[in-house]
Amino acid sequence: MQATPSLSQEELALFNELFSGKFGIHYPEHKREILESRLLPRLRANHLQRFIDYYLLLQYDLDRELDALTRAITNNESYFFRETTQFDALCQSLEELKAGGLEDRLRFLSAGCSSGEEPYTLNIVLRDQGYGLQTDELRIDAVDLDSQRLEQARAGVYRHVSLRALDDAQTQRLFTRTGEEEYRLKDPFRCGVHFASGNILDPLSFAPLAYDAVFCRNVLIYFTEAALKKAIDNFARIVRQDGLLFLGHSESIIGLTKAFQAERLGNCIAYRRKEDV
Repeated sequence: MQATPSLSQEELALFNELFSGKFGIHYPEHKREILESRLLPRLRANHLQRFIDYYLLLQYDLDRELDALTRAITNNESYFFRETTQFDALCQSLEELKAGGLEDRLRFLSAGCSSGEEPYTLNIVLRDQGYGLQTDELRIDAVDLDSQRLEQARAGVYRHVSLRALDDAQTQRLFTRTGEEEYRLKDPFRCGVHFASGNILDPLSFAPLAYDAVFCRNVLIYFTEAALKKAIDNFARIVRQDGLLFLGHSESIIGLTKAFQAERLGNCIAYRRKEDV
């Protein structure tokens, strides 16, 4: 039986150089074992014995391995109705956003949407909880690097773990049970959500000044400082004047940009797009 390889400090540095350039992600020394455990299945899938062999494979043929690598190194954990205080804060700002909008409809973006729980929850809240937004008044775009997760999002089929914040009545109203542990989101709650491949670090993934609000939650926490600044610059290009940016509760861009100003909305902090000074 072959010994399980370990990820050396030198290999960690090589992977971090690659990951930070492509994804903006950096694994510090204290997370070396986490990265090791995430990459080990890719070594086995490619019949490789050493982490340096996998690094060389990525240098030679990254495109072939890109989807699997993305799934391995990014955190795709999500569920319906997660951190709902931010959705409540957005709803409280709807009239203001409508008044200052660039189009006849509101347009929101979920960046790093994983398998779709976040944008679908936003859609449910805005259309179904007394805010009365119709199909032609609202568009929700959702982007992610992981093509497999995007396929799941488009299908709208989930395991029970993604529904863990819902009670039985909510589950029955929003979902159709299609298997022992499988639930499909009903069509009316999927309408108006559009999924596409996109990279937060690539400005070509988004149209400029397109969005009234952007959600990018629990994604930037893994970014290097350089990647974080690049992501903020990209968000500044796509959020219209006085639009909003929502990040995860453990993430902050205070002091990193003049394009966004921190503002308390309800029980959370959001970032208001301001004139650059």
